Amino acid sequence: MPGEFDPTEELGLFPDRIFVCNCRGFITKNNYLRDLCARFIRNGAHFYDVLVRYDELTAYVLGREEASAGNFIKWMVPFLKANGATDHLVDRFGAEDMQLMPGATTAVRYIASQMPSFINTSLFEHGMMRVSEQLDTPLYESYCTKMEMDNVQFSRAESRKLREMAETISSLRIPKVEYELNVPMEVDAADVKIIKTMDDIIQEQIPGMNAMSLMESVIPVTSHKKAYQLLDIRRQTNIDLDSTFYIGSDNTDFQSLDLIRDSGGVAVSFNGTDFAVRGSTIAILSKDSTVGAVFAEQFFSRGIEAVLDLARNWDREYLREAKFPDRNLVDAMLAAHPRKLPEVYIVDRKNVDEIAARSAEYRKKILGP
Repeated sequence: MPGEFDPTEELGLFPDRIFVCNCRGFITKNNYLRDLCARFIRNGAHFYDVLVRYDELTAYVLGREEASAGNFIKWMVPFLKANGATDHLVDRFGAEDMQLMPGATTAVRYIASQMPSFINTSLFEHGMMRVSEQLDTPLYESYCTKMEMDNVQFSRAESRKLREMAETISSLRIPKVEYELNVPMEVDAADVKIIKTMDDIIQEQIPGMNAMSLMESVIPVTSHKKAYQLLDIRRQTNIDLDSTFYIGSDNTDFQSLDLIRDSGGVAVSFNGTDFAVRGSTIAILSKDSTVGAVFAEQFFSRGIEAVLDLARNWDREYLREAKFPDRNLVDAMLAAHPRKLPEVYIVDRKNVDEIAARSAEYRKKILGP
């Protein structure tokens, strides 16, 4: 809970800056939710991809008023249960499957020692508990998706029906068409089929089933929820958004990143998706998380201008010669990248398209689908 751990208060000081981050790309490497679907559902990885595609189409392409990126998290739960998943098995899967990014533990521990730190993630609570165990890091609070699937029971007939729906979803083809954020485009025929099929399943078939009760009991951390929680963190800490350092990487981070950037804080896309980059101040592409701590330390000690100055002068000679608040941290980052430094870009209107595409491609190479 907030206030349980505050290193600055131990020194008789009061924090004036905070750190908030997502999990995947900076802390975790693998796609835990996708892996979970692949574990329990036949052709589950593609099933997951279709749900995400429908989620993105309704939220960012069609711009439906009720849509919020990340709703797919609650849609997948009934299908997981119908295919044998239980709270115990999901928890055990998280313990076996969760993979941290190289340097993540060191980076998060270091940042948490400098300023109040929060994790704002779409992961199920089961998975977030396993992340916390591996990090073993005192944090102010972790926000994650609340879900309990054992509380709702399905009949055999309903489970069979849900499995049939899952097969229908898995049979849908995902086109290679990419849509630009807030740019009107004609929707591809294959995407139209996804929209019509998913609309029928989510809006017509599932209502009236016990699956609907389970779905509605899930409290997903969607894009809107992340932004609301960010505002709640501001209220709890009395620290404004211009004093916030936010690391995000998923589509669900776009609103939060955009909010921080427009408020004068530091919004960092770390191995981010196309949309994440479009909401950011700085984009970082790195196989190791230590670089995130380097930039967070600059922000904590010297503010946003020091962060931007570091990004402008991002080369090995500057990093070796310049004075830093913590020389050991920078040396550790350099040691983790002996041949090539992480890529760092200040994002603006002129380069955003190029950097967004570059980051999305790098993300697939480092993190997978």
